[in-house]
Amino acid sequence: MTLAGNDPRQWDLNQLLAAFEVHLRQNSKDDAAWRRTHAVLTAEPKEVRDERRRAATAGRKAPQQRQGMSVDDAESLLARFAASEAQFTR
Repeated sequence: MTLAGNDPRQWDLNQLLAAFEVHLRQNSKDDAAWRRTHAVLTAEPKEVRDERRRAATAGRKAPQQRQGMSVDDAESLLARFAASEAQFTR
């Protein structure tokens, strides 16, 4: 990667995680293996699941998880991607 002009030491966390995900996907035996790996990576943490179950048995509402992202968050993310891309295309 370094010979191609990419220096992973300068990548932000989003770039590193995306590269790791691509690596996992490319090295999966087949699509079913990738889906299993993806399910493990994106599964609800045990602590969160346990708290949600405790709240349900106690009759109270479990804390809501935030779904999706706001427009401001999306614009911020796109700006970070554009800045990161500009860094590598000079």
